[in-house]
Amino acid sequence: MLGKKNKFWGFAKKEFRHIFRDKRTLLIIFGMPIAELLIFGYVVTNEIKDANIAIFDKSGDYLSQKLTSKLGSSGYFIPTTFIHSETEIEPVLRSGKAKMVLVYEPNFAQKFYKEGKSSIQIITDASEPNTASLLSNYAWAIINSFAIENGSKEFSSSPIDIRLRMLYNPELKAVFMFVPGTMALILMLITAMMTSISIAREKELGTMEILLVSPLKPSQIIIGKVFPYVGLAFTNALVILLLGYTVFSLPMRGSLLLLLIVNFIFIILAL
Repeated sequence: MLGKKNKFWGFAKKEFRHIFRDKRTLLIIFGMPIAELLIFGYVVTNEIKDANIAIFDKSGDYLSQKLTSKLGSSGYFIPTTFIHSETEIEPVLRSGKAKMVLVYEPNFAQKFYKEGKSSIQIITDASEPNTASLLSNYAWAIINSFAIENGSKEFSSSPIDIRLRMLYNPELKAVFMFVPGTMALILMLITAMMTSISIAREKELGTMEILLVSPLKPSQIIIGKVFPYVGLAFTNALVILLLGYTVFSLPMRGSLLLLLIVNFIFIILAL
């Protein structure tokens, strides 16, 4: 029994050495997860930030200019184009110079204070429905906030009081969704792909037959092949958590120990 254990551990050590000798395997194991995490965190995002908008200010008073400044200082919009007629709206959207057009009615400030009701029209390019919806929602929230700050409860005449509260991710940061999802994706790819490649390489090189006629049982051979990747995949999980916390400021809520245990179980099942 002791001899079989020594043979098994010798086989497992051989697998570790083989992995660390192969630079391409190391690049896939450690390079790919970091690259994917950075791509999903920084590039693949559905957040609205610094979107170019056009302003059609029929009023031109101090209140409309103040609201335009508030939109520009929000971090979501940049008023880059100021148009002077309705015929300019469609060309601005078609050219891509602006993703949204904000139209103020005449006498905006006067109607706001004297009549308690003034109008703003939001025009978006709906060829990208998700982006258009996000733009209009962000603009609506800022306009409502502006109305409350300046003495009006709402621009709309609707008697419904709509209150929006975002739990868990109030700033709607897409990275908080992508990083945990990418973690599961990477661990699944690493575990399934690398063990498959390892066994396929043995068959390619013709060493699988040698392993099968060795004193080790087939189950021990499979476990020996899988064992090194348990440690490597778990290391990947730690690296992803560290990058998420340090690079993307991903908050850690709950038990870190429980998260690591679940990761370990996930890796075992995937392998």
